[in-house]
Amino acid sequence: MIAPATRRQSGATLIVTLIMLVVLTMFAITGFNLSSVNLKIVGNYQQQKETEAYVNRSIEQVISTVSIFTTPAAICQPSGAAPSGTPLACAAAADVLIEKPRCNYTSPAKGYTKKLGELTPEDTSWEIRASHTDPVTKASTAIVTGVGVRMLAGNCPSS
Repeated sequence: MIAPATRRQSGATLIVTLIMLVVLTMFAITGFNLSSVNLKIVGNYQQQKETEAYVNRSIEQVISTVSIFTTPAAICQPSGAAPSGTPLACAAAADVLIEKPRCNYTSPAKGYTKKLGELTPEDTSWEIRASHTDPVTKASTAIVTGVGVRMLAGNCPSS
């Protein structure tokens, strides 16, 4: 009696098992692809943030001196170099290009009642543009920063 029961089996369990194995393999491949895409996205985001931090650090170094507000042309600051009074040529792709600041407006400094001509301080608002492209990853950043500076009258050219 045992022999006739084996003749009726048509291998449905094997077919269902193979289909399930193919479906699980597809899930595994999709999971690997998604994780590699997410890793690339995170790497690109990290590189973009590092580039932005590099440009912001360069801007902070440059605005810490008053020469940026009196230099007649754009300043190209090589990485790690201090700004100079004369414009530099941007030879390397790793440089940060910092344009000449633009004075937006001035207002009389608060707390000063006596006007002394050009010795009267003014609160000035400046706009500084900087850009950088990383030579390895080609991540590029352009940042516009506003800064307020108290200066003597007449140092903010009319815009």
